[in-house]
Amino acid sequence: MRATGKRPSLIALCVLAACTAIPAAEDVPAVIVAPDAQSRAELQHAVSTALDRTEVILAEDALTRDSRLTIERARLYDARTGIAQGRVQGRETRMPEQFRLVKSGQHCVLIHESSGRRIPLASARCAAQR
Repeated sequence: MRATGKRPSLIALCVLAACTAIPAAEDVPAVIVAPDAQSRAELQHAVSTALDRTEVILAEDALTRDSRLTIERARLYDARTGIAQGRVQGRETRMPEQFRLVKSGQHCVLIHESSGRRIPLASARCAAQR
């Protein structure tokens, strides 16, 4: 039996056609619409999970006006010296964490910028940012 070079390229062409036949949902910058206690708790849980922290503090209106969310690092003070850890000559040396909210198809998805992790938000309602 003789192998032909046409079969692998035919298979590759079919795979390529299948990938382009079903368009992926496009990410659109979004904001949370009509936030309630449940959607705020879900957002807070998603952020703390992404940052591997037990607790984060978010503003009541987080992601309701802008699709970007910046989380500043907490300043931890050394009780002995009274100087904040992670600071050099009064400047913060640790970078803040960045998140963005997108609408992907019908779903609200929170994206952690540094890791690329995508966290779907089931109870939050979002709309494209204007």
